[in-house]
Amino acid sequence: MKHANTQVKSHSSRSITRTLLTSVLTVYFLLTLIITSGQIAAEYQNTRNSLLNDLRNQHYTFASSITRSLWEFNELQTEDLVEGLINVPAISGVIVRDDEQRILVRKGITDSALDFSTLETAGPIPEKQGTFGYYSPLVFEFGNTSQLVGDIILLSNRDVTIERLTPSLILLIFAAIIKSSLLILLFSLAFRFYLRTPLEELIRQIQNFDPESVETSSIQLQQLENNEFSLLEDAYNDLLQRLREHQIQLASAQQELTKANRKLSEQNSVLAQEVAEKTMGISNLMLDLDRRRHELEVRQQSLEHEIHQRRITESKLKQSNKELADSVEFLQQARQQLLNSEKMAALGNLVASISHEVNTPIGIGITASSFLREELLKLQQQFKDDKLTAKQLQNSLNHIAESAELIETNLNRANELMHGFKQVAVDQSSEAMRTVDVKEYVQRIIKTLRPKLQKQNVQVRVNCPNILARFITGGLAQILTNMIVNSLTHGFSEQQSGEITITIQHNEEKLEVSYEDNGIGMSTQALQRIFEPFFTTCRDQGGSGLGTHIIHELVTERLQGEISVASEPGQGLRYHFSFPITLINAT
Repeated sequence: MKHANTQVKSHSSRSITRTLLTSVLTVYFLLTLIITSGQIAAEYQNTRNSLLNDLRNQHYTFASSITRSLWEFNELQTEDLVEGLINVPAISGVIVRDDEQRILVRKGITDSALDFSTLETAGPIPEKQGTFGYYSPLVFEFGNTSQLVGDIILLSNRDVTIERLTPSLILLIFAAIIKSSLLILLFSLAFRFYLRTPLEELIRQIQNFDPESVETSSIQLQQLENNEFSLLEDAYNDLLQRLREHQIQLASAQQELTKANRKLSEQNSVLAQEVAEKTMGISNLMLDLDRRRHELEVRQQSLEHEIHQRRITESKLKQSNKELADSVEFLQQARQQLLNSEKMAALGNLVASISHEVNTPIGIGITASSFLREELLKLQQQFKDDKLTAKQLQNSLNHIAESAELIETNLNRANELMHGFKQVAVDQSSEAMRTVDVKEYVQRIIKTLRPKLQKQNVQVRVNCPNILARFITGGLAQILTNMIVNSLTHGFSEQQSGEITITIQHNEEKLEVSYEDNGIGMSTQALQRIFEPFFTTCRDQGGSGLGTHIIHELVTERLQGEISVASEPGQGLRYHFSFPITLINAT
């Protein structure tokens, strides 16, 4: 327990160190991210302004040449000059228009959706849709006169800005990474030196605490300066000093208590002598009291005998009155029973059917609950003996889960059987329909009967593709359960082992089921009466004759299907039945 507590405390100290370091680094990373984002934004703005200056400078360089070529209507020279501008890295597009704003030359990347018709004065063009530039009218001067011959628009875009900004961004991010790495290293070393190492040393010295030697259990931390750990060291040592003083006071109190007990023993001896003397006098008095008590007992017995006789007489009178009242009640009940005789007869048949069908899941549930109880007792004993391992616990939990599932499945089966018998008895048309995987559902039904199958060494094979369908699942469960139980009771009663084969297929909107066992089979006379109610070949063994009759009623009435049976002596028994379903999916 002490070692476990030590591990918990050590884990907690590491968690505190990690939490503090994480919090500090998180704040730093957020600040670094904000500052770096601001620097990137500033760099982007500076780069954009630099590009505008380049556009303005290029305009001053080529404006006069382009103006002259427009004045002379030299389109070839104009295009050559524009081609020269396009080759400048800062320029992504050039538009040259005449004095009526008709585009004469358009080169590079120019967004046709941008409207330049409102530009009048020379200057920068605000950024729109990632594109910005510089606009200037072209005026040809000759003599003292000037003539507007057109205008020129130099464009650049965000891609050019980012391309020029990329080296600065890489350098900025690399510097941030270097600074963050150095800071993480410094913070880690600082936390380890100032927090984790002193805390681990404190825990190690506290672990050496010896209740029998408090004076040697004080702690001494090697601190270069006074801090919170020094305060904790002083407080802990002060606590040990007070504990030592308390132990001294406790030892003194124990010595005083020993002296008091010695004096009490001496007084008890004196008191015992006085009690012995008084006891002798009391004994003589008790003898006289016993004699008088005996006389009173004799008189009391006489009175009790008289009272007993009176009670007997009173009891006989009450019994006579009760018998008269019972007779009247019996006559009334007899009258009521005569009126309900037919109802009781029908109820008796229903009870017999329920008893026959429900015994199987209830018996399996009892067996599973007994195994569950044994597994729990075994688990408790292993835990009590401190011999429980993780693997044993996992195995026990698996067995317990399987037993609980088995109990729940069979209780649900019993509930479905009761519900099914009730529906047959009152001839109701409402049934519970569910969407299930047919193969999985059939295997789950067989699983509930596993104890009985294993007891008689009977193997069940299921041949079924993956079929997802919607139908009355309780009906199929009752049918297969009755068939398997009948095979175990009748078909394999004279065999040491057996095999049952269940083959399931779907034909359009019908589910076809073939059931076959390799038991002793049936004669032709018995086969003709197999579905008759109360017909059985094992009447002397408690058979009610309702099993196959219920199968027939479930298939034909509840599932609205068809069923046939075939058998020969020594050749086993074969059922084939089908019923409509709503097919969801099949592979």
